Order: sequence, then C-alpha cells, then structure tokens
Amino acid sequence: MPRRWTMLVLLGVILTWTLPACGAAPVAAPAAPAATAAPEPTAMPEPTAMPEPTAMPEPTAMPEPTAMPEPTAAPEATAAPEATAAPEATAGYREFRIVPEQTTASYAVQEIFLRQNLPFRAIGVTQEIEGSFRFTTDGQPTGEVTEITVNLASLTSDDPRRDNRIRNEWLESARFPIARFVSTSASGLPEQYTDGEEVQFELVGELTIRDITRPATFAVTGVLDGDTVTGTAVGTVVMSDYGFDPPSIGGFVEVEDTVEVTLEFTAVES
Repeated sequence: MPRRWTMLVLLGVILTWTLPACGAAPVAAPAAPAATAAPEPTAMPEPTAMPEPTAMPEPTAMPEPTAMPEPTAAPEATAAPEATAAPEATAGYREFRIVPEQTTASYAVQEIFLRQNLPFRAIGVTQEIEGSFRFTTDGQPTGEVTEITVNLASLTSDDPRRDNRIRNEWLESARFPIARFVSTSASGLPEQYTDGEEVQFELVGELTIRDITRPATFAVTGVLDGDTVTGTAVGTVVMSDYGFDPPSIGGFVEVEDTVEVTLEFTAVES
C-alpha cells in the first residue's frame, strides 16, 4: 500500500477513538469563587471638641492725634518797587522856583459908585505864593509851569471891611483859600533866546478857584539873568464863572464882574 494511504488510515483511526470520549463527559465549568464577606465598616472617630475661642484682645487706644503745626504765615509779598518814571529828556531844561518874599499876587477890580464909573480900582495883594516852572534856552525856548498856588484868604486891600466880606461872603476865600494855576502850553515864544533879553509870550492852562476849574491865559513878560528870572503874568477872571456874583453894597457901590489878576514874580534856579 502506498505510504500516502497508510497515513490517511492512521489519521482516521485516531479521530474515531477520540471523538466519542469528548461527547460523553463534558467538562464542568469551574465553580465561581464564593463571595467574600464585605468588611464591617470601621467606626467613625468621635469628633474632637472645638477649642474654646480665645478672647479677642482689647483694642488698643488710638493715639491722640498730634496737633497739626500752625501754618507759618506766608512771607508778605514785598512791594514791587514803584516804577520810576522814565527821565524826561532834560537836555537844556532849567527849573526855577518862586521866591515868595520877592513875589506878589494881586487882584484889581473896578468899583462903580452910584452907577457911575469913577477912576477907582480896588486892589488886594498877597505874598503867600508857591510854585515852580522850567524852560529851555537851547535852540528854540519852551516854557512849562509845574504849578503855582496863591492863598486867596491872605489877600489884603486898603479896607479891612472889604477884605472881611471877600473872605466870608463874596469870594468865600476863608472856605476856599487856594487858587491854583497849571499850564498846558505856551505860545508866542521867540525862535532863539539870549541871556538878559526880555521875552513875551502867552501861557495857557487851567485856573481853579472855589474848586471850579476853567481855562485861563496869562500874558507873560520875563527876563533871565544868570540863575534868576523876574517878570509879570497878567490875566483876567470872571467872577460868575467861578460860582459867585460881583459884590454889591446897598446899590451904592457895585463891582464889575471881570477882575484883573497879576503875578509879579522872582524865581531862582533850583
């Protein structure tokens, strides 16, 4: 018998032998392991007692506030130095001051007796005068008066009764004693000046009497001799322009409204 067939027969015998044994006694499945008893629960530990709260520390007293230092006074602002006026161009300017002892101011007014113009003039004079002026002599002269004041209450005439009524009734110079003239311009000055030469010109300005100010013009004649100026200034004043009426005495004596005012002056260079 060929060898191939011999192997096939042997295999069949082996299968015939083994298969019945497998079907007669099935192998039992292994038993499930017995359930182990669950471990008894362990007792929960008793809660530990909470520690008693410790007493809160008493609050410490707040420190008293220290007094704020008094504010130091701010240093006073030092006054800014007053601005000094820029010096004017003084080249050629010379300043002169009135000498009261050598100067007179006077009024002259026409009195009318029984409505007849008689050649009589009432005149009052004073030497209570202050003031100064300046001018140039280089090139064309210029004139400038700073201020001239006259004390009207000191005017004296030849009749004390007239003087008292002027002070207390008509002019009221006891109440308004000061007359003041301040110039604003000069006209008619010569083109050149020679020392010792007489000069004539008009001085224009403002005259204040009884606290009333009006324009006024004075005709000036003057001579410069070294450091001294002498001369006269003549103008007119209308009484009613300054708030008072011309005097009248019972209709027998009346006074014109216009008064001639004259300043005869001496001034020395200062």
